[in-house]
Amino acid sequence: MIREGVAEVLKKLLDTDDIPFNIPPQRELGDFSSAICLSLAKQKKRSPMKIAQELVELLRLRRPAYIQEMNISSPGYLNFKVDWGGLAKEIIPRVLKEGEFFEKPDSRLGEKVFIEHTSVNPNKAMHIGHLRNSVLGDTIARILKWNGFSIEVCNYIDDTGLQVVEVVTALLYLDPPYYQEGSDFSEIWEKAPADQPFDYFCWELYARFQNETEKNPSLLAKRETVLHQIEGGIHPIAGFAKELATRIVRSHLDTVAQLSIFYHLLNWESDIIARGFWEATFELLKEKGTLRFETEGPNEGCWVVPFGGVVETSEGMKSLDKILVRSNGSVTYTGKDIAYQLWKFGLLKKDFLYKRWGLQTDGEMLWTTARDGEPGDRLSKKFGHADRVINVIDTRQSYPQQVVVESLRKMGFEKEANQSIHLAYEVVNLSPLSARILGMEENGEKKAYAMSGRSGAGVKAKDFIQMVKQKVIEKADHPLEESVASALASAAIRYYLLKFTLESQIVFDFDEALKTTGDTGIYLEYAHARACSILRKAKEQKIEPEWRDDCIPDPLTGTEIGLLDALSRFSSTVIKISKTLRASQLTEYAFDLATSFTHFYEHPDPEADVQTPFIHLQDKGLQTFRLSLVKAFQIVMGNTLNLMGMPTLERI
Repeated sequence: MIREGVAEVLKKLLDTDDIPFNIPPQRELGDFSSAICLSLAKQKKRSPMKIAQELVELLRLRRPAYIQEMNISSPGYLNFKVDWGGLAKEIIPRVLKEGEFFEKPDSRLGEKVFIEHTSVNPNKAMHIGHLRNSVLGDTIARILKWNGFSIEVCNYIDDTGLQVVEVVTALLYLDPPYYQEGSDFSEIWEKAPADQPFDYFCWELYARFQNETEKNPSLLAKRETVLHQIEGGIHPIAGFAKELATRIVRSHLDTVAQLSIFYHLLNWESDIIARGFWEATFELLKEKGTLRFETEGPNEGCWVVPFGGVVETSEGMKSLDKILVRSNGSVTYTGKDIAYQLWKFGLLKKDFLYKRWGLQTDGEMLWTTARDGEPGDRLSKKFGHADRVINVIDTRQSYPQQVVVESLRKMGFEKEANQSIHLAYEVVNLSPLSARILGMEENGEKKAYAMSGRSGAGVKAKDFIQMVKQKVIEKADHPLEESVASALASAAIRYYLLKFTLESQIVFDFDEALKTTGDTGIYLEYAHARACSILRKAKEQKIEPEWRDDCIPDPLTGTEIGLLDALSRFSSTVIKISKTLRASQLTEYAFDLATSFTHFYEHPDPEADVQTPFIHLQDKGLQTFRLSLVKAFQIVMGNTLNLMGMPTLERI
């Protein structure tokens, strides 16, 4: 609000987009400053002090909001002093009046954003790496929705991929009784222990299958047969695979629901195949001249998207072109991804059939694609047809995502290519200690260990949620209600997974992940609950102050100013994240907001020897101001927690 106002004026005066701010070394110079004149000096071939002097004069003619005084200091800094009383007079009554709608845009934007996240293979339990994807996608969806965009959140289910095929093969043929053609599957389902979650059973089964194929090569032949039947939709194996995947997906949805993550639509790859998406895309690619059939070289017999031709490497001749159809006629994942991306934008003259999956715990209906569903127009549902598409996928899929985007561009869909966003993030690996705890073989030189479904190495998401919950209960200084412990665990996990930048690999360490103090989601929850407690105690003592502009003290204390400054940055932070899609910026803001409140609560009068609780203040004007500031914090902190998908606890 304050710095943004200054930046907006400077951008117009200087015709630049980047205005840096910092805190002056001597606070008497100002509340914040900018070194923009130093960076412009070389470009303009003038002294930074001269540039600064001219800018200050121009700024005085169009003084930014809430700026009381401006000055310059050597070697060319612009310094700004804020009218904190004026800011308090403006922001506090607005927060109190608007409440949960404070700084929320009044109007809806016309742009529809399709966000795909989670998209875990439905062959085993989720692990913590999958949770990072889900939490990132869900938080970005919340922020964009807050900013007025129409949001559609999808979870893509790859139910025909090799991972599902291998679990199906393992269930049918790894242990007796083996599946016999023509028999039902009752005995097969009974292989899963009744006392173990089905997704956990499949986790172990998937890892076992990898080992068994080395000893029993005939399993690989079985796998190829199962793959052919699933991809071809040949029953009864295809039906069995769909039921297995459905059971796993229900477990996944139950897992993420514990972290308040929900969707609008489940899209199944088997339905992409059944509805002929690829065939329509294949014809469109050929019609647009995007595909080339190779008659010689390493890609002979394949249909490729040209991306660089054939080059000679130390390992021999290598093709840089991307294969979409192999020489045996099978379609690659990337080919199906292109078809799916076209559908997301409404560019494909094909659509799914839909039906209701069921109500989610947030009360919203979840829909699913289905072969026995109905057309969207008959259900008054219009999925896809987005203006912008955000695919939340880790960095290992950067190249395939690039191929998808460039394929759209080569087909002439320039606008849609530009609006295709790969929200890439680094993976979650294990620290040496975590790897040791999980029984992985250690290498003394390695600082991180990759989780592997094939070897069964990883931290299951549900186990992690339960571990954090147990740690919360152990660390609490009083017994916690079940719902409160679950809420705190959810807050802790979401914050932990959000606070790392997209480029940061999370090296998962049990001790670090289970922390309940410091820079954690639980710290934020306690700050919010403390504000609620102060307001509750004031109400119990019949102290219900009504805001008056004349209650603002002069001067304000340092901790009052710190909290006001943090409150004023809420809107600009949320707007910025809707553009950068960097959720870690929200955790930074939330921690700063909570810390500012804690400093204010503990030291409202930093220079005084005694800190008087707000409800015991004799000065009623000061009491009104400080309790109003507490209420403003409680509202803005609540809004911030909601945007991060974290609960807003009033009592802990």
